[in-house]
Amino acid sequence: MIQITDNAQEQQLLPLFRLGFRPFFLAGALLAVISMVLWGMLLSGKIALPSQLPMTQWHAHEMLFGFAGAIILGFLLTAVQNWTGYPGLKGKKLALLFSLWLVARFALFLLPPDLFWLTMVLELSWMPLAALVLAQAVLHAKQWRNLFFVPLLLVMTALNAISLIGFKNYDYIMSQHAIWSMLFLVFFIIAVMGGRVIPFFTSKGTGTEKVQPIQFLEYLALVPLLLLAIFTWFPSLNVISGVLALLAGIANLIRVIRWKPVLTLPVPLLWSLHLSYMLLSTGLLFYALALFVPSFNATTMIHLTAIGGFGGIILAMISRVSLGHTGRPLVPSKWMNLAFIATALSGLIRIIFPFLMPELILMAYWISILFWCCAFGLFILFYAKMLLSARLDKRPG
Repeated sequence: MIQITDNAQEQQLLPLFRLGFRPFFLAGALLAVISMVLWGMLLSGKIALPSQLPMTQWHAHEMLFGFAGAIILGFLLTAVQNWTGYPGLKGKKLALLFSLWLVARFALFLLPPDLFWLTMVLELSWMPLAALVLAQAVLHAKQWRNLFFVPLLLVMTALNAISLIGFKNYDYIMSQHAIWSMLFLVFFIIAVMGGRVIPFFTSKGTGTEKVQPIQFLEYLALVPLLLLAIFTWFPSLNVISGVLALLAGIANLIRVIRWKPVLTLPVPLLWSLHLSYMLLSTGLLFYALALFVPSFNATTMIHLTAIGGFGGIILAMISRVSLGHTGRPLVPSKWMNLAFIATALSGLIRIIFPFLMPELILMAYWISILFWCCAFGLFILFYAKMLLSARLDKRPG
């Protein structure tokens, strides 16, 4: 049983700060749209923005540390309450943590270069504080299997620090290594959580027996992703990275096939997860191909995993969590079907068009961006009100 504080006190809190998913999911979705529009305009030469980061690096940094970081925190700060029975972060403390994340986003643009140290303090504060909150709950419940998220958040903070130091010292190669390492860590987290929740959700949503994991397959799906986060620092070992990506792609594709995706077709909150996980796995295979075949671009190929894979899984998960934790049935608006499809199309267009029609690459970027923005724009349209309002059943959270 979750140990919740007095419900009367809970109802006095601003709904936005009653549980971690509310501010971080909403702001993360807004950042997903705004940052991509800005990125498209920058690529087109329509605008020039002042920033403490090179604009080519800013895009990758914000999508990983800003957007993905917000969603990961929102999910963990919400899930840890269910895992441990320990009250989740709420009220003023949650508002403070969220404010640090938000102010750091603006600091990258608004603070002058001589205050870069302040940007670093802001940007490197929110993940360790969230890790402290998670550690307190997990240690209280003695749930050691969930403790690994704490060092993961600290490693992600270290990568953020390395990327920022690299920018400051004009060592863009170091920054790029940190960003790629963060990318594979995010894939690893999604693969871990996907293995936990997708078979469970599928079993409940289809009324079928839960598919049990094969231990060897689980290691084959997860360990190479963790190793890729390390080997990305050694470009001379690209052959090893290619083998690791190939193993991870095949293993994760076998995983999702075992989870019986065909059974999920009548349930949007299920088939969206399965489709996105298939794209994540397939994208790893394309990335491996690019490391072996020089005519393919590895940065382009990984976008299928990054956009259609973890972008699609994020959209499906935040849609499900937002419904469940606001006391609503797990039945999204039919418009969200288009949103789930749009993330897949965004990823596919991003890798196919530049390869087939390199002369139209800017148009391909914009089409991909528009599909992405439509997807997360629909989430904002249909979910903002529920994230800003109290639960329908008047329960805490």
